[in-house]
Amino acid sequence: MPHVSQHVDGWGPPPSAEASLQGICEFVEHLDKFPLQRIGRICDFTASGQRFAEQRMGKGKGGKGMAKGKGLQPQQPGRDEEGFSLVDNRPLPGKSSGRGRGGFGRTKGRGKGIAINYQEGILGQKQKATFAQFNQNHNKGKGKGKGNAQRRGQPSFKDWSVQTKTDWQVMREISLGMLSKLQIDARDVKYEDLLWCGKLHHYNKEFDRITVRTERSMRRFEDLNFFNVSTSDDPILTEMLQADPTVTVIATDHVLACLIAAARSVYSWDIVVTKISNKLIFDKRDGSQVDFLSVNETAAEPPNNDDKDSMNSPVKLSQEASCINQNFSQMVLDHRVGPEEMEQKNPFEDDDDGNVVSGEAASGAYRYRKITLPGNSKAEAEFEQAAVNLIVRTEVNAKLEDGGSLVTVKALNEFDPKLSYSWRTHLETQRGAVLANELKNNAFKLGRWTAQAILAGCDTMKIGYVSRLHPNDPWSHTVLGVQTYLTDGFADQIALTRNNMFGILRTIIDLVMSWEDGKYLLLKDPTKSMLRAYEVNWERFGEDDGEGDVEEEEDQEIDDEGNVAPPQPLPPLRS
Repeated sequence: MPHVSQHVDGWGPPPSAEASLQGICEFVEHLDKFPLQRIGRICDFTASGQRFAEQRMGKGKGGKGMAKGKGLQPQQPGRDEEGFSLVDNRPLPGKSSGRGRGGFGRTKGRGKGIAINYQEGILGQKQKATFAQFNQNHNKGKGKGKGNAQRRGQPSFKDWSVQTKTDWQVMREISLGMLSKLQIDARDVKYEDLLWCGKLHHYNKEFDRITVRTERSMRRFEDLNFFNVSTSDDPILTEMLQADPTVTVIATDHVLACLIAAARSVYSWDIVVTKISNKLIFDKRDGSQVDFLSVNETAAEPPNNDDKDSMNSPVKLSQEASCINQNFSQMVLDHRVGPEEMEQKNPFEDDDDGNVVSGEAASGAYRYRKITLPGNSKAEAEFEQAAVNLIVRTEVNAKLEDGGSLVTVKALNEFDPKLSYSWRTHLETQRGAVLANELKNNAFKLGRWTAQAILAGCDTMKIGYVSRLHPNDPWSHTVLGVQTYLTDGFADQIALTRNNMFGILRTIIDLVMSWEDGKYLLLKDPTKSMLRAYEVNWERFGEDDGEGDVEEEEDQEIDDEGNVAPPQPLPPLRS
């Protein structure tokens, strides 16, 4: 090493010019032994310099006696032994982002690993990690997963069923996850038949022998009238409410089934509850989502709503499924034997003026039942009440010839065989797998059907498998098979217990009974697992208020995240 002159009393070269000149000459003579690049590397404290030092130590060149790959670990910026901190305190990039050997956590078989640092853009927003960008580019053009990475696990149909208003008061927000914990003893629930209306055919057992090879084309019953009258428009329900002072609630099985299976739902729906003189009327709007059946609502990849006019959009599929169930309920009946006439004829065959509606009413019976729910001693003190009596209008589709067991008839429909198990391929050999897949994709719909069967007292459920004749033709369908289930056994299979079922009804009834007289709206949030209760004006959802109750856009509700909540509702089903 050259001689270095010391200057202890000041800064810079020593006062002696001769000594200073001698030191400079000696330093210049030895510059060939110390290249300027090495001098810079020694003093380089930038991120690139620290990566260079880290790579040297990883190769065993960081110090005397260091084994390859076992050198000293570089000190992270921002952590100084004496307590000092640096301005640049970003973490060091992972070794796997380089091309050298010995990288910890490298991706097998690929030269580029997972980078743990995020790069900030010009505006300060954080970009995607390197591994996220790599996976996104890697998955392009892979067929089924193309374009579904962002939708996977997220509902694609987030339209609100009702346009909420800013002047509506939020009475309560009910977490749907808590509904599964509500329990009452179903053994204390009492049933009483009050009235039977309509007519009831026998079920045709020939449909139980249908296979994929012996499929049958779906028949259309456009000449029949199918009724789904709301609670307030049912003259029998209103008369029974006024005649029996012990009855406090009237409803239909469609409305109550939505509340029972609410925790399984994703799409938005709504129920109107009116309280007058401690009497509750659980009702629906004409043309609301309660009248429709969803398709693949709870699937991992639900139907896309980007093109609302597409035949596979949620609205079109819902209308198709509803029409299929209407036709299937009449197709499986045995018309060779006359129907059994009930105590009264169909109460909806006559219009408001008493004139007979053109066309024959579809076969089926309405069973008006009085259900008594026991008091819930485990509830809160403010909700603790005596037993509740409610009258429910239920529907029975057919009865079995042997024993006269009551039957409810429903149909699952397949619109695209490529989405899951193809029914034509797997229905005969893997029927259990097909049913399990439908339970996963249509949990809310199957939960509604099971709840309706329990409320109606049907011991048997007939579920048909209906598929499109061609995937691009939503008007022609074929029946591939019919499967029979006992209602209680099927309820256990989908984890729907009677204790929880009546516990949900009792809790919601007690909740609304604790409020003042008025009209309330129970609205399912399509973006969250939440059921909101609003207090609305008496004039809302009346006969002259329109089906959708949509007004000017300036009254849109804005949620906590700053999003405009409800868009236009679904159009009604037109037969």
